[in-house]
Amino acid sequence: MTFILYSLGAVLSPKFRLPVFLIGFVILFLIELCTVLTNEYFDYYSDKLNENASPFNGGSRVLVEGKLTFSEVRNAIFLILGFIVITGYLLILVCDNSLSIGVLIFIGIFLGLGYTAPPIKFSYRGAGEIVVAITTSPYVILCGYIFQSGMWNDPLPWALSVPPFFAILGAISLQGIPDYNADKRAMKKTLAVILGPKKAAIWSMGSMFLAAISALILSFFNITGFQIMFFVAPHALILEIAVFKLIKSGNYNKRINGIMKLALSYILWFGIIPLIWFLNDYPLLF
Repeated sequence: MTFILYSLGAVLSPKFRLPVFLIGFVILFLIELCTVLTNEYFDYYSDKLNENASPFNGGSRVLVEGKLTFSEVRNAIFLILGFIVITGYLLILVCDNSLSIGVLIFIGIFLGLGYTAPPIKFSYRGAGEIVVAITTSPYVILCGYIFQSGMWNDPLPWALSVPPFFAILGAISLQGIPDYNADKRAMKKTLAVILGPKKAAIWSMGSMFLAAISALILSFFNITGFQIMFFVAPHALILEIAVFKLIKSGNYNKRINGIMKLALSYILWFGIIPLIWFLNDYPLLF
């Protein structure tokens, strides 16, 4: 998902430079890896309590299952941060807009590590879902665009980030439902804990609907092709029905892997279809 949206941002720019693209993606990969390890470290108590952990929620469980030690994870975090500094410096060397690149890298580290790391702990203060939606949608699209010398005030990358923002917000809201009991005991204020599982599921349905509507609006203004709705509309309908069935069952204390597969694959349309659209209209310049 990150690679697709990052690629979308890159092809929006007037000129595509492969070295910049590759170094930039390495930076994003390292920031995401560092974020995952930080989450494992500071979410250990919640993950340990979680009885509904799956590939889609509850962490990777490398600490809970003893596959890594706390010191190994801590050392890895600092090592990866060092690599981010090195690759960030390399990116600045091959680009002109060093200030913008530095700001973007700082924002990524701040939001990524701040998701669970103290003293910020966004996910423990009710802002976790919004932070995830920002960092995995507008942030990565802007990185792809600005790393290639695009400008912050260009509305195009911002507009194209709206549908995946809502789709990701809906998916991450669903993700917190199986974690509800563990997160509540760990004092983690996810949307599911704040609103309750039922309202979180309804919130997710609304977000998924807004993703489809915003994509329809973009296609109406010819920002992306109307073809996107041939994929988004049926997928959205199937997803909404699946979440509605979950709400109707009233049973939230379980894994929802099938729904999560639908929710996460739904996000991809908002990157893949615009990416193909712009690749057809804007030739790459090396």
